[in-house]
Amino acid sequence: MVKSGTFLCAVGIIERGCMRKFALYRQMISRLDDAVAGGHFFEASWYAYAVLEDRLISLLSSTGGGRNLRMMGPKIAELKSRAASDPALAANFEYTRLNAWKDARNDLMHAMAEGSIPMSDIDLCAQALAKEGAALVRIYGAAARRQKRFGGRAR
Repeated sequence: MVKSGTFLCAVGIIERGCMRKFALYRQMISRLDDAVAGGHFFEASWYAYAVLEDRLISLLSSTGGGRNLRMMGPKIAELKSRAASDPALAANFEYTRLNAWKDARNDLMHAMAEGSIPMSDIDLCAQALAKEGAALVRIYGAAARRQKRFGGRAR
């Protein structure tokens, strides 16, 4: 039985909050960069996805809430909707590039599961996803900080 406040992972049960969030965030970004540099593009994409989800939650929280939204797509859609009537959020939220990255990641996963593309194409797509994901992590990290710090005023 898993008690409240814990979650399972491949290596066992990890207590939530054992590592301060900022330290974990920095560690994931460092691992993202190391994975890209080392050619471990799927690993890099996982880190990018996790950090981007976190930054989207931050943007949602600073613009009225939305922690209950699951998955990246609904978070992006909600932020796009809010940005239409919130110029401050619009200055810190770029929909097209992030949504394209999310769709490309999902398309690659489905193509892999279906076996519809060769490994050479999988490798190229994973590399592109990892590099774009790393760039988006920086963009959305800065956007979330601006949104919190300046109430959304672009700097």
